[in-house]
Amino acid sequence: MDAAAKERRGSALVMSLVCVGALASVSVVMVAISSAAMNEQRAATERVNVEYLAQAGLEVGLAAVRAGGVGSLGSQSQPVASESGTFWVAADDSTPGMKVLTATARDDRTAAGLELTLRQVSTSQWRYAAFGDLSLHIDSNARVDSYSSHATSYAAQAVNGAGSDQHANSDGDVGSNGNITMDQNSKVWGDAACGHESTISILVNAFVTGSTTPASEPMALDPIVVPAYASAGNKTITANTTIAAGDYYWPNFICNNNKTVTLTGPSNIVVNNFTLRAGASFVVDPTSGPVNLYVIDNFVLNSNSQLYSTRYYPGDLRVNLVSDNIADPDVAIVLDTIDFASNTKMWGALYAPNALVNIDSNFELFGSLIARQVDLDSNGFIHFDEDLAADMGSLTFEWQKVACRKVACD
Repeated sequence: MDAAAKERRGSALVMSLVCVGALASVSVVMVAISSAAMNEQRAATERVNVEYLAQAGLEVGLAAVRAGGVGSLGSQSQPVASESGTFWVAADDSTPGMKVLTATARDDRTAAGLELTLRQVSTSQWRYAAFGDLSLHIDSNARVDSYSSHATSYAAQAVNGAGSDQHANSDGDVGSNGNITMDQNSKVWGDAACGHESTISILVNAFVTGSTTPASEPMALDPIVVPAYASAGNKTITANTTIAAGDYYWPNFICNNNKTVTLTGPSNIVVNNFTLRAGASFVVDPTSGPVNLYVIDNFVLNSNSQLYSTRYYPGDLRVNLVSDNIADPDVAIVLDTIDFASNTKMWGALYAPNALVNIDSNFELFGSLIARQVDLDSNGFIHFDEDLAADMGSLTFEWQKVACRKVACD
C-alpha cells in the first residue's frame, strides 16, 4: 500500500474516532438532560401532591370550624399522617369574627403551605338594612347606616360624621340577588353585595364604606303564610284606641287623621287594605309579645304617620306584605311623606317578597326592609337594627371563605 493510501486511511480513522467521541458526549448530555427533566417532573408532581394534601387539610379544618370546632388539626411535632404524606392545620382566631387556618403538608422531600381566611357572617335574612331580590336602587342623598336598638336611641348613637355624613354605626349592609345602583351622593355605611353574576354601580360622590364583593350565593325569600281568621268587619279608628291582644281579620283597616291606635301584643292581624292617614300612629305594646301584621293588598302610610313600639324595638312590629304590585300595578304600596320635618317614621321589620317597595323622599325606617324590589328615594333613610335578628329568633351564623393563598413553610 502506498504512502498516500495509508495517510488517507489514518485520516478516516481519526475522523471516525472524533465522531464516536462526539456522539458519546451528546449521549452523556442527553442522558443528563433526560435525568434532570425526570427529576423536575418528579419534583413538580410531588409539589402538586403536597399542595393537594394541604388543600385537603384546609377543607377538613373548615368542616370542623363549621361544625363548631376550632379548626386546628395535629401539629408540627405530631402531624396527621396520610398515604401521600403528613399535614397539620393551625387556627388563629385573634381577630373577632375572623379566623385564619394555615395548613402545612410534607412528604419525604417537599413541603407546601396554604392559608385560608374565614369571616363569620349572619345567615339570617334579617342581616340587611335593605335587600331587593330583583334589584336595589338608592337614589341621590339617601343614606343607610346601623345602630343598636337595645343600647340607646338612634340619636344618641348618631355621633359620627357631620351634616349629610352624620351616622351611627357601620353595619348598614344592603344587598340584592340582582343589580345594585347607587346614585350621586348616596351613602351606605356598611357592605353592598349584589348578586353573584350581577353588578353594582356607584355614581360620583356616592360611597360604600365596607365590601362591594358580590354575594357567593343568592338569598331565598320565603313565601308568606297568612293565618286564617273569621272576619271581624272593617276597622276604622276615629278616636284614640287600645286593642287587646289577640288574632284579628279586618278586611279594611283605617286609622284617621291624628289618631293613635295601640295594639297589645302578642297579636296577629290580617287586613286586606291598611291605611294610616295624615298624623296617625300605629303603636305596639310589646310587654307580652310582638305584633305580626299581614297585609294582603294595599298598604298606605300618609304624611306624618308613624309605626313603632313603646320601647322602639323594630323587632316588636313585623309587617308582612303579601301584595304583588309588580304583576298587578293597581296594588298600592305607598310610604308617603311630605317633608323630613313631618316626622314620618317606622320602627319595624318590613317583609314584601312579591312587591316593589318605594320609600319616598324623607321617609325614615328603623329596622330592615326585604322586598322583591327596593327603591330608596332621595333623602330617604334606613337605619338597620343590629339587634333585629336576635329579636326575630333567627340569629344564626356561618363561616364564609374570604381568601386563600400560598405561604412559606418552615
